[in-house]
Amino acid sequence: MATDKIMVVEWADAFIDTGDFDIKEAKNTEPVYRKTVGFFIANNQHGVVLATDLYKKKEDVASDKMFIPKGMVIKKTVLK
Repeated sequence: MATDKIMVVEWADAFIDTGDFDIKEAKNTEPVYRKTVGFFIANNQHGVVLATDLYKKKEDVASDKMFIPKGMVIKKTVLK
């Protein structure tokens, strides 16, 4: 298989909140802080790639690719 490492990525996510808002309050807006768990696929110059599933066909295959941009990553932890 491509990887057997399971990783937790803590990251700050962007969001959109539709509707009217108070501009003074909006100046204190923070990102949504998330923890995402998945099979570690790659860490490249742009960010981290995780997958939800790994399986075997003719070659190693993964499904449900998740990409988290490097600038949003706060912490990465490999589970034991």
